[in-house]
Amino acid sequence: MTETGWLLDASIDRENQGLTLWIKTDGTTRGYLYRRFHPSLFVTTDIITSGEWRNDEAVKAVREHESVVDVEIVKRFVSVYDDEKSPVLRVSTTTDAFLDLARDLERLPGATVFHADIDPVQQFFIIERIFPFGRVEYDLSGEEITSIRCLDSREDTEYEIPDLEEIRFEVFVDTERPFPRFEDPIHHIEVLHHESIIRIEDEDEAEILRGFQELVDEIDPDVIVSRGGDDSLFRYLGLRAKIHGIQLVLSRNGTPLRVVHRKPQSFWQYNQIMFRAGNQVMFDGRIHIDRSESLYYSPSGMEGVIEGCRLAFSQPQRVSRMSIGSVNAAVQYFNAYEMDILIPPIKKNPEFLKPITDLLAIDRGGLILQPRPDIYENIAECDFSSMYPTLMVTRNISPETICTRDDCPYEHKYCIEVPELSFRLCTRKRGLVAESLDLVVKKRDAFKKHIKEGKDARRYELMQNTLKGVLVSCFGYLGFKNARFGRVEAHTAVTALARDTLLRTQEIGEEMGLEMVHGIVDSLWLKSDSEIEYDKIVEFCQRVTDEVDIAMSPKGVYRWMVIPSSRLHPSIAPLNRYYGVYRNGAIKTRGIETRRRDTCLYVGDCQMAMIRTLAKGRDKAGFIRRIPDAKAVCRRYIERLHQGDVDFRDLILNSRLTRNPGEYRATSRAAVVSQQLTRVGRELHAGQKVRYIMTSADSENPMRRVRALELVDRSTRYDAAAYAKLCERAFENLIPVQYLPDTGREDSEQMLLTAE
Repeated sequence: MTETGWLLDASIDRENQGLTLWIKTDGTTRGYLYRRFHPSLFVTTDIITSGEWRNDEAVKAVREHESVVDVEIVKRFVSVYDDEKSPVLRVSTTTDAFLDLARDLERLPGATVFHADIDPVQQFFIIERIFPFGRVEYDLSGEEITSIRCLDSREDTEYEIPDLEEIRFEVFVDTERPFPRFEDPIHHIEVLHHESIIRIEDEDEAEILRGFQELVDEIDPDVIVSRGGDDSLFRYLGLRAKIHGIQLVLSRNGTPLRVVHRKPQSFWQYNQIMFRAGNQVMFDGRIHIDRSESLYYSPSGMEGVIEGCRLAFSQPQRVSRMSIGSVNAAVQYFNAYEMDILIPPIKKNPEFLKPITDLLAIDRGGLILQPRPDIYENIAECDFSSMYPTLMVTRNISPETICTRDDCPYEHKYCIEVPELSFRLCTRKRGLVAESLDLVVKKRDAFKKHIKEGKDARRYELMQNTLKGVLVSCFGYLGFKNARFGRVEAHTAVTALARDTLLRTQEIGEEMGLEMVHGIVDSLWLKSDSEIEYDKIVEFCQRVTDEVDIAMSPKGVYRWMVIPSSRLHPSIAPLNRYYGVYRNGAIKTRGIETRRRDTCLYVGDCQMAMIRTLAKGRDKAGFIRRIPDAKAVCRRYIERLHQGDVDFRDLILNSRLTRNPGEYRATSRAAVVSQQLTRVGRELHAGQKVRYIMTSADSENPMRRVRALELVDRSTRYDAAAYAKLCERAFENLIPVQYLPDTGREDSEQMLLTAE
């Protein structure tokens, strides 16, 4: 019997040595056994390469392992740098024995085991080109699937997604402590379903748990969304259920909830320390999304997870917890499989030895044109579309395409010169990294086109944000020390070509009478002596696009734009801070308090109110005349602070812990808050965020300077003077230093003379 439906997920069935495929058909999700897939490992070993054994003897020796289903000698590219395939052992096993077999094969003489990092479910998705949330056609024999085919294509940019039954829930604990403990009972549980809140409450805790289980069984959700489910919530629920002899069953296959506590991790990612819970609570047949752990769900919703599954060929619960680098790796793994390149267990791409003079030329990063702090008129902003990823795709940048030969055997006809560097890029064959990014770049461009055309804009905005994250990180991942297919030389080739691209762009602008006042990697700001014309900017972008083969588009023309002064060095402008008003009246801000995550709402609102006041100025002179008005707005916000007329919720500040609480030596705000919280039983680790209120910022006693939000009570008073300083700083960060009024004097006419 042939059926069609939506594949939601797949899980390993250890009892039947197969996979359970969870398919939704006619609004109902069921699991079907599939036993016609066996994951494979690839092995290079001295048994083959030494020639002491015949190939059939090598195969026979490995076949004797109890978990081996099949062994054959096949040819693959052992390294991404190989030009010819080499004989390797392909060892197939059952889904439940995959990891054990990998460990056993590593004991063979001189063995290297490939593909061990790709779990059986991901291998199934890759080999069959099937992905979660895709439409499938399958043949059934009883309750077992005998064959399955995907009806959707990974390359599709307009596709349907299944209607998913989703619930969110919160557990409220009956305790007077700031932080609940596992021995504290449940007060009630609230479940959000179809915009309705269902409250489960009873004097008997056991009845609350039974009520929660009955509601889950009745709704039969495909997706369960929690906050802190991985870290402690499900462990807490499991322990409370155990006390009453109740088994919570949240997996569709009837497996009781079991959470084994594992140590959490703190790690560095993109120049900041991150935190990840040690537990990863995943269900069979249902998708658990922890909002506090998911890098995809929080900013992009299920749409982001769905597109991530298509890219990574991985399970939705894993995709939602993947770092951006892991998604990049998964995309590369699929293309490596398609290109018959084996995935090594560790990185084997050492950096070439270079003289110190070469290092000085190479290690330079992207090109930045330092602006002057000022108020600019007739400014147009232009932006390259995914400059670094596009360079990697169009210039074929990948570890194996780096060529250091002086005498090219192909007479340089396949070579691309890399400016200022001593190596070239070869285009004779397609690079793995370039091939992997090609689809991502094309799909994002298509999603942006759909948004522009008004096709389901919200959905495609979420999906393109997912792809944007992958593309933003692909350059950094190329130089990451543990990236399986990364290489420092490829990383530096991208920045060298980007620098050359920006310089060529600047030359085109100068030819058209446009001055580049600011440029940072892939964005630039141009001004004209006369009133700038939008059509001229469009023409400029088209010329640049044709010249450098990277799409450039205008972002808008400003009435005025402000690049403020650095607080430490007033004559220097911070590179990532600016704001301005477009000709249509829209306000754009970057890097200032209104955009910073560590700014409290009140200070952000204060600064935005000042910007709106300044925005009434139609030009530079009008801006300057309104500086005193902006200062007056700041004063009104400060007066409210001193009157005590500000909600505590608008004054919450937050910081990310850079160390574990006991490792701080200085008494920074984050250190003090972490100590306050640990004293009342909160477990904290580096990478987690803490929230607090400033209570007496100048106190000699560090513990009185701030108060953790969780410890705020009716006796808590905020430090009005400390928040007033933040408002004043927000004002100063808007105005270049040469236009700031002197203390006690605000002469707008004098400031106008200064501007001239």
